[in-house]
Amino acid sequence: MGSDPGLRLLREATAGSRRSLVRALGWSAVQAAPALASGRMLATALDHGFLAGRPMVGIGWLAGIAALYGVRAAAQRAVFDPLAAIVEPMRDELVRRVVRGALRRAVHEGLPGAGPDAAGVTRLSSQVDAVRGTVSALLRTALPLAVNLLAALLGLASLDLRMAVVVAVPLLAAVAAFVPAMRTLTRRRAAFLLAEERVAAATGAVVGAARDVAALGARREALAEVQRAAAASAGAATTVAWANALRVPVILIGGQLPVLGLLLAGPSLVRHGTVSPGAVIGAVSYVTAYLIPALQQMTGSVAGFWSQLRVLAARLAATSARPDPPAPAEGPAGDGDAELAVHGLTFAYGPHATPVLRDVSFTVPDAGHLALVGPSGVGKSTLAGLLAGIGQPDAGRVTLGGRAIAALPEAERAASVALVPQEAYVFPGTLRENIAYLSPDASDDTLDRAAAAVGLGPLPARLGGYDAELADPAGTLSSGERQLIALARVYASPARLVILDEATCHLDPAAEAAVEAAFARRPGTLVVVAHRLSSAARAARVLILDADGHAYGTHAELLATHPGYATLVGHWNAPLPTPVP
Repeated sequence: MGSDPGLRLLREATAGSRRSLVRALGWSAVQAAPALASGRMLATALDHGFLAGRPMVGIGWLAGIAALYGVRAAAQRAVFDPLAAIVEPMRDELVRRVVRGALRRAVHEGLPGAGPDAAGVTRLSSQVDAVRGTVSALLRTALPLAVNLLAALLGLASLDLRMAVVVAVPLLAAVAAFVPAMRTLTRRRAAFLLAEERVAAATGAVVGAARDVAALGARREALAEVQRAAAASAGAATTVAWANALRVPVILIGGQLPVLGLLLAGPSLVRHGTVSPGAVIGAVSYVTAYLIPALQQMTGSVAGFWSQLRVLAARLAATSARPDPPAPAEGPAGDGDAELAVHGLTFAYGPHATPVLRDVSFTVPDAGHLALVGPSGVGKSTLAGLLAGIGQPDAGRVTLGGRAIAALPEAERAASVALVPQEAYVFPGTLRENIAYLSPDASDDTLDRAAAAVGLGPLPARLGGYDAELADPAGTLSSGERQLIALARVYASPARLVILDEATCHLDPAAEAAVEAAFARRPGTLVVVAHRLSSAARAARVLILDADGHAYGTHAELLATHPGYATLVGHWNAPLPTPVP
């Protein structure tokens, strides 16, 4: 199991559910009471009741069998609680891993402008729920099936060991033959699913490009491409059907052949007085009522669930991320040198694309304040993402306190670096949960200081305090209020490097100045993607990006020496046009 990534993923996702699995197994054993005892009770009802001329005794034993089925029904109801305790935490863990994997791909592959991971949404919305449903169905069927098989064989052996051998030999041979066939069925199901995806992809591509196909007269070629994909899918479906057909000989050999053996051997055993007529009927009932249905379930629904689960789990394992090991203790994340150094940073959105950033180098000292400016689309947000460790540069590196940000363990990087984007995210929950999200143990005094520093003002009191529920943040808070909450969240955090990517765009100039002054006084290093000229004028250093490259210096130095910066400042200072009356 450990060598299969999908099964390893499921094992890890259910590692904390062993007690619930034992409970589910226990209730499944209770469900097997009829499979264990009904054949023997039927034999007793016949031999000591109806065949002995005592019908009330026989009816009493049959009533006992009915009572066992009542016990089975109660056990079937009781097994749902432990199954839920297995399946729901497993689903939560799979969701965490899928989200973590998507975020990790975003860190290593994506930057602002790279587009969303639509496949990640599919994995989250359909594949995880499909695994949840399949595991639930598999546990509901496979556990009782296995216990019923064992119980029926034990009950049969209690009637007569020779009849048990007549049944067990072909049954075990059939099961042994079917187990390796399951691997073939799983492979063929996986190939069929991929073939179906190719049909959908080919059809979607042709439909999406229908106008171009018609304009170019390429109908025949487009149709041929879809037909090839459909033919491959049909061929894959045929191989799955052949694999499914293996269940027929398994049921014949493992179920019907034992019935035939009992019917042939039974009269001889009865004539010799070694078994009773009731025992033969009881043995046949064990096979027909339990073993044959169990084989049908095993080769049908259980095999289908198992192969589907293997395919889905393998896909999730290939795209999800395991939890990171705990970062080594190095003191609080907010302590230590926060010098930001960028060396030869180059980045392009593709191997053949023109670099957005080329050989960018600069240093911001510990407790320094840098403003990042430039015309729209020049790569300011891309650089901000790289400074935060979101995405990997094509060349160069970014260090914080002498350590490469990209090499920091995920938990340490999240605690050391905070990027506040233009669109502030305030999630449904309490105001306390939102502000203290990056510092869960923060006291009310800490939250008060953070709120006062960024100018959150009377908002907490207006909402009803820090424990006020924000059921609909977008509907109850303005864009500026949401930005202030996000800024207070970062101010209260232990981050040593704070990057404000136009994070004050919904605030007025006075509020923006107060926020930047508060973060400049806060321990650590501050980088501001400037939304207004005043942000650049307040910063100790300015980095300008433009089509000619980049330049680094003070506001006054760049104004005097860099024509592009002077032009940008002139654009910022240009008066607004007077409205025509």
